[in-house]
Amino acid sequence: MSISKKNTDGRSRRGLLRVGPVILVLVLVAGAGCDILSQQNTEDTRDAIRERVEMARQTWAEQDISTYQVTYDQRVGSVAASNIEVYVSGGEVDSVSSLGSIEEDDLLVTTIDSFFDLVLDRIGEEGSRFRADFDDEQGFPVSYNADFQDDRRNQDIITIALVDSVSGKQ
Repeated sequence: MSISKKNTDGRSRRGLLRVGPVILVLVLVAGAGCDILSQQNTEDTRDAIRERVEMARQTWAEQDISTYQVTYDQRVGSVAASNIEVYVSGGEVDSVSSLGSIEEDDLLVTTIDSFFDLVLDRIGEEGSRFRADFDDEQGFPVSYNADFQDDRRNQDIITIALVDSVSGKQ
């Protein structure tokens, strides 16, 4: 699917978004006084969500891609960063750039593996509700949203593109 996005200078920028049909939508409601599910059903739900995330992670691992560029937008509370480009070589972050200034410590994720870790950390967490979607062909996360019921700032990430730097496949 092709998308058109406006740059900060108002010009249109074309990019490919390899999302395809989403294989997974996660919604977990965890909060004090939330009696929607029994304790056993809650644990079963958490286990099922964890299993689906791990299946997506396995699909990603089967791609055997360790050198790539991922481009995404993130918002934490009211602070947004656009077109964050992370270059990963051999599974390690090589460089990070973005429109505007953002410190690497302020990034929610840097590698695809850290993106999976972020999602897994939300499962069963008290006071949060989240959603994550994954690419159906390659398994990498394409979106993430977390709403918190405490004083933490809400979080959003949208993956714009993932390019395998070895094959150039998007």
